Amino acid sequence: MFRNVVAIERALGTGIIISSSVPISQRVEQRIRAFVDEYERTLSRFREDSLVLRMARAEHGGEFEFPTWVQPLFAIYDEFYNATHGAFDACVGADLLALGYDNSVQFVPESVVSASNDSVSVSGNWSKYRRALPVKWADISRDDGGTTLCTNQPVQLDFGAAGKGYFVDLVTQIIKEVLGGDSLSDCDSLSDCDFLVNAGGDMRACFSDEDYQIKVALENPFDTTQAVGAASIVSGALCASSNARRRWKVKDANCLAANAFESNCHKSNGCESDAFESNLIATHLINALDGIPACDLCASWAYVPAKTCDFPTAYADALATALFVSQENDLQTIVQTVGAEFAVISPNCAACQVRKTSAFPAHFFAD
Repeated sequence: MFRNVVAIERALGTGIIISSSVPISQRVEQRIRAFVDEYERTLSRFREDSLVLRMARAEHGGEFEFPTWVQPLFAIYDEFYNATHGAFDACVGADLLALGYDNSVQFVPESVVSASNDSVSVSGNWSKYRRALPVKWADISRDDGGTTLCTNQPVQLDFGAAGKGYFVDLVTQIIKEVLGGDSLSDCDSLSDCDFLVNAGGDMRACFSDEDYQIKVALENPFDTTQAVGAASIVSGALCASSNARRRWKVKDANCLAANAFESNCHKSNGCESDAFESNLIATHLINALDGIPACDLCASWAYVPAKTCDFPTAYADALATALFVSQENDLQTIVQTVGAEFAVISPNCAACQVRKTSAFPAHFFAD
């Protein structure tokens, strides 16, 4: 079906692959590449010229006007922030930076972590860690439906919990406009309009045949070289979250938390040489209520049908993250609104503790 492939390396830190039954023209590819640059210049906390980094460096805050296309993403963060009682928060960027997740972070391979459980642990003792989250998402003011954020101090935002999925939806819209004759027609039902946008495992499928399915392997969080199951998805979005990929060794976290916006930690800043030199492993899945990596789950998957909302990949991406930091009951309203299905795996692999909604479109090998 997918005879044509366009790959954009390193986009959003993970790369994007667009597979299609109809050739993607060079003009469209250039448009998508230009949007990748615009997206990163707006929302990346790793780019020196990004709007997000300007907010983090604004000593006294200010007014920061985002492009209008960001508004639905802000609305999704509002929705998940409220549903999770603040555990899902874009301001968690301060925690990630405090724990050492910046441009210099070196991720620890999953195999190394598994082989060193006595010395490194995601679920270890965080009692000595003191986080510094100066601002919450609810503290940032903006007009209803607006895209101008107003702050009075530096704010370190991180939109990684839903941003990649949202980007996939926006790229999907670009492709739909072209294949649909430069209109916002429902490309999921147009003839000869089959394509898949895959950004590091966050994927959106659009098929002309509403019954057509593709199979997607579900990565085993305990052994990332293997699959734990296989999903069969029709037009819609499938996203995953796991603590097996982005893991890094925490060093001097107590000191770094007190200097969350500093690039280095020195004794002159009041840090002692033995400041929480931990043997802990951090992950990007941070609960914003305490600033500590979530460890009750090992992996989550969320599927959202294409026709239930305008941004199914953003919702699937956000839901896969929110399942790590919140109770499933708190997310039921969102799940029902967008028709989402999901599955999670708990840490005890030996017991194969898989929980899933009844219609989650996957077969787990342990079933």
